Amino acid sequence: MKFHFNLLLCLLFLFSCQTKKENITFEKPISSVDDLKKHSEEFITPEIIEVVKGVHVAIGFGLANSILIEGKNGNIIVDCMESNESAAKVKAEFDKISNKPIKALIYTHNHADHIFGAGTMAGEDNPEIYSHELTNYYIDRLLNVVRPIISQRSTRMFGTSLDNDTHVNCGIGPRLDANENTTRSLLRPTITFKDELEVEIEGIKVKMVHAPGETNDQLFVWIADRKILLPGDNIYKAFPNLYTIRGTSYRDVKMWSTSLDKMRFLKPEVLIPSHTRPIKGVNNIQGVLQDYRDAIQFVHDQTIRNMNKGLTPDELAEKVILPEHLSSSPYLQEFYGRVDWSVKSIFNGYLGWFDGNSAQLLPLPVKEKAEKMAALAGGKKQLLENTIMAVEKKEYQWALELADYLKRLSPDNIKIDELRSACLIGLGEKQSNPNARNYYLSQALETKGELTRIDGERSLNMIHQIPLEAMFNSMSVRLIPEKSMDFDKKAVFNFTDIGEKWSIHIRRGIAEIQPFALDNPDLTVSTTAIIWREIVAKIRNAKLAMVKGDLSIEGGISDFGEFMGMFSEE
Repeated sequence: MKFHFNLLLCLLFLFSCQTKKENITFEKPISSVDDLKKHSEEFITPEIIEVVKGVHVAIGFGLANSILIEGKNGNIIVDCMESNESAAKVKAEFDKISNKPIKALIYTHNHADHIFGAGTMAGEDNPEIYSHELTNYYIDRLLNVVRPIISQRSTRMFGTSLDNDTHVNCGIGPRLDANENTTRSLLRPTITFKDELEVEIEGIKVKMVHAPGETNDQLFVWIADRKILLPGDNIYKAFPNLYTIRGTSYRDVKMWSTSLDKMRFLKPEVLIPSHTRPIKGVNNIQGVLQDYRDAIQFVHDQTIRNMNKGLTPDELAEKVILPEHLSSSPYLQEFYGRVDWSVKSIFNGYLGWFDGNSAQLLPLPVKEKAEKMAALAGGKKQLLENTIMAVEKKEYQWALELADYLKRLSPDNIKIDELRSACLIGLGEKQSNPNARNYYLSQALETKGELTRIDGERSLNMIHQIPLEAMFNSMSVRLIPEKSMDFDKKAVFNFTDIGEKWSIHIRRGIAEIQPFALDNPDLTVSTTAIIWREIVAKIRNAKLAMVKGDLSIEGGISDFGEFMGMFSEE
């Protein structure tokens, strides 16, 4: 009996200790715009750093780094910048170091700032181009299916339209080199792999390892005989972008931390990220990699733990805060990703959009909710006065939320736009996270009609490389249901140069796409794959192509015009 009593006391003691520890709270560190400005020192001056003999990294020429590895009779370049213009500046500096031909380009992943200067980097050398096998898929997804919205949100997040006085940096680089004066080129991967690939290029033994993290196609480069690690975008000197506000598919943060473990256990002596500066020394690198992966795991695990207690995404964003030993790391300052954004993404990745609160199951239509909020405030005029009062008190977040209700009720009211712009500027100017800062300030310009959108126009080279499957899939998401609800017609597209046939069946608000010829089509279109790509991309006029004999239609030209009119421009 005494044994059981002592055991009970021990259990009560352990339980009380656990309860006490549960009450420990972490404080979120506060950073300022001055901290963000100081962070610019990481990359603000364009420079080439020789990290070790024969390995050079270009920092500050654009958003990302580019890395030159010298071989016996040729060189390797890892990551190729975001534009031909930024790539040309880097390539000129690399040529001063070594004018040997480029034998290989390696894409660490599909993001624009790593691939769209490839044509300039390669020049006339015709190098092999290495990537993970998923890279092509994500390039096509970016260029076709979601290009309009990603372009708009990227313009805001990177602040491409902000002037130099307003724009501080992008957190992981000085600026994204994307504007009306820049051009892009794309070279498709020629050698891809699934898990690992070991090759020898001009005497350099290179191992490429699939390491999903910031993207699903992410890889790292390991030069074992020199203990050099190129981690791509799985680590940089800022809290990781576990979720990006420009929009992305779910980033599996558990896989991200596992990928960091793969790197950590290699015990690298040199680490050269594709953003921010290189790190040297085994112990130094081990400490950074361990803190980085621990921060990611902490955010994941504590999100799940509290999610299982029933907390909603907004509650999780307040609850999950990094402990001080991690939040104080120079490599985990929220100059790119944010913890609160990350926990909401993790929640969504596991449970989807519904937060568990029945009030969110079938919410009021946004305009009806706005009308009821105005009535609650004492009418639309009183709601406006409350919004003005909140702006005067510098309660910008509250004022912005009120202004959104007003905007629903009076979408053309210039006064409301002025209030929203004031709120956005007020919020943006205080932000030390550059993604949030740039987004607020860019949307303020948008509200005032002053934003120049960089919509990622595709070069002829890029358009000619787009697979027909990707191009037809992009058409299905552009169908206008209001126009096509009473429409039912089939079109077969015969591509005479490559021997492929594709079909689109528009019926009652959907466009069924098939990679073969459907029976009994209403229209048969014959042309080449290149000409069709240019027509869909609005580079070539379909009527002119018919006049020239580059496009023929069976079933009626006017019917074809009606068929294509069912699709929106974007």
